[in-house]
Amino acid sequence: MSSSLATQQPLYAQIKAAITKRINEDKWPVDFQIPREEDLAEEFDASPLTVRRALRELQSEGLLVRIQGRGTFVLGSRMQCAVFDLKDVSEEIEDAGGVHTSEVIVLEVLDPQSPFGKLLQLPPDVPVFHSRIVHKEDGTPIQIEDRFVNSSEAPDYMRQDFARLTPHDYLLRETEVTSVDNTIRAIRPDRESAQLLQIDENQPCLLLDRRTWRNAVPVTRSRFLYPGDRYRLRSSHEASYQGSKTAGGKAASPAVNIQPPRKIR
Repeated sequence: MSSSLATQQPLYAQIKAAITKRINEDKWPVDFQIPREEDLAEEFDASPLTVRRALRELQSEGLLVRIQGRGTFVLGSRMQCAVFDLKDVSEEIEDAGGVHTSEVIVLEVLDPQSPFGKLLQLPPDVPVFHSRIVHKEDGTPIQIEDRFVNSSEAPDYMRQDFARLTPHDYLLRETEVTSVDNTIRAIRPDRESAQLLQIDENQPCLLLDRRTWRNAVPVTRSRFLYPGDRYRLRSSHEASYQGSKTAGGKAASPAVNIQPPRKIR
């Protein structure tokens, strides 16, 4: 095993950190097919099960994608992007004159040992709710919504009929959020997602990864997947030009018109 790995961490975390470093340093560029689990296990002097856990977490974080029958590939580092006041997909469809419908694929309480159950980084005794919903415009799928919810912030989430009420509408009413983080990037869909969206697996998609907090408490982690040719994401906000001057003669920093804390999906 490489001596550069920090021995204080669990072995799977060391492997995960080493792979992440290779991706960030572009040693493993986007679309690179990573070595087989057996080869990585030999390199890191670990069991295949330990390597598999590291890879599974990197897949859940969006750095890697596993394509059945082909292998595991690098998606690359995420691009941070300022996106504010995004409408719920049902509102966008209705504003455009379309008819919104949704299909609930999954509504479950995650196993505490599931890697997806750890996305919110909550204490082990706090259950995480998960919903997977396909949103359609005039019968055509345009979004897969995977939402992971802190059960202590929205205890009645599992009792909702999300074929009639969107998670956005429910969470807007029931939860309070003080900060939001958005990450957007292009990815290839896995087989299940491609089937749900009725697209080819090689068709690029847009992934919006959104995290919300109430102060320091995680509220939700949401992943919205859109077919690249069926959806356009747009956001606008007021900002000062980077080269403009303040009254004191100093360059003004870019400014965003932020509203007071309010309930956010």
